[in-house]
Amino acid sequence: MYNMKLIKITNKGSIHFRLTDGRLGVCYESGYVRVNTKYSNMYHSKKTMYQINKLIKLKPNTKGNHFPIYERELITNCVDRVQHLLDFDNKNCQNGPYYQYNTRYGR
Repeated sequence: MYNMKLIKITNKGSIHFRLTDGRLGVCYESGYVRVNTKYSNMYHSKKTMYQINKLIKLKPNTKGNHFPIYERELITNCVDRVQHLLDFDNKNCQNGPYYQYNTRYGR
């Protein structure tokens, strides 16, 4: 079940993993955990990264602003960041490599 593989550790301390479905997952020293998309972006044909950290809803701090403000929860411990990415992998990436599946017609 644990098929997530360590690829590299950069000079700045970012830890790169290959997830079970072939995507890239990165744990940054700043506390963010990011995963790249399965497919390329239609505008610039590159895969983009998105954050999987939990969102925290904050109250607006100005009088005229009625919209909520969202902030990402930073994970300060390195072990917790890797565990968060492993939990994401176990929950969302267990169907095998994404390139083997045609999303329109199934397998």
